[in-house]
Amino acid sequence: MKKLQIGAIYVGGFVGPFTGQALAVVLPEFAETFDITVAQAALTISAYLFPFATMMLFSGRLVRKIPPHKVILTAYAVTLPFALALLITPSWFFFLLCFAVIGIANAFTTPVFQMMLRELTPPESLGSALGTYAAMQSLGMLSAPLISGLSTLVSWRLAFLATILTSAFILLVRVPVVPSPDSSPQRVTGQIQWGPVGVQMFSSFVVGIGVMGLGFLAALYVGDEFGLGPVGRGLVIMCGGTAAFLTARPIGGLADRYGTRAILVSAALVAAVALFLFPLATWVWLLILAWALTIMAGQGIQATVNLAVIGGPGGSSLISTVQAFRFFGTAAAPVVFLPIYTGIGGPVFWVPAAALLVVAVLQQLNPGNRRND
Repeated sequence: MKKLQIGAIYVGGFVGPFTGQALAVVLPEFAETFDITVAQAALTISAYLFPFATMMLFSGRLVRKIPPHKVILTAYAVTLPFALALLITPSWFFFLLCFAVIGIANAFTTPVFQMMLRELTPPESLGSALGTYAAMQSLGMLSAPLISGLSTLVSWRLAFLATILTSAFILLVRVPVVPSPDSSPQRVTGQIQWGPVGVQMFSSFVVGIGVMGLGFLAALYVGDEFGLGPVGRGLVIMCGGTAAFLTARPIGGLADRYGTRAILVSAALVAAVALFLFPLATWVWLLILAWALTIMAGQGIQATVNLAVIGGPGGSSLISTVQAFRFFGTAAAPVVFLPIYTGIGGPVFWVPAAALLVVAVLQQLNPGNRRND
């Protein structure tokens, strides 16, 4: 049972991002169902992510005195009935409302699961554990397009069965009991260094808006350039999730071994180059390779940022705040990049590539990053 409960932590890492991105490649079909425009359909993704990210700003502080397992079980007790409602509601407004409530509930699970991993994992292996959790987040976010694309063969709504089943699994199996953050022996005390933390917030935002939030845009691009349908678009995006899933834990292990600075700088440079090459690809397999490298490196940045934050002073409270900026970025991506894509097409991907170069420079200069210690 203990192994199943630890497994439930990683399943939780999967289901939140999966739910948020389940509509990424089915926006035309979603719009047709509710008789709205594709632009309005894209805002539905933001309806999940903006409340989620806003609550993440302070969710870690709100639950610092509450046993983590109680927070998790409450969140999924809320998620399950609202996820069921997504299968049947005929109203776009009610869909938005249910989607937003699920996003708010998930704002409490994401940081709390990582606090639990800190309690259950030896410090020298924490990078690998957080890397595995990040891998499950990537798998959830980037397998969602494939699963939802396949679901369109019957109904795009069926994709949310994954949300329902995983929520029910966590409620049934439950999660390990660990101390609340304020009473944890792993708690790191000391003065919070807001300058280095600010760099991590900015890096998380760029990963959100410029890497993880681009799944919908990459799907539109491969559809426009190569004529791929929902299933084909989903397969392309899924390749990025697969690459991140396979490499996130090894990248976390490298951060344990070599320190956060080296990994953050290297990953930001790889993501920038790959994203620059993405619209230049003339064959689908080259485009898939560029996308896989982008997502792999982007998830490596986020997992290493999480390691740097949770291992520093105030990490239990700050981890949710820092990660909130990733999801603010993801939520903003459709609003920011869809109009630019409409105007200039493929070169829109060079904008986030430039932002990732800035991240590399800032992380190199960031005094809060540890070396191989």
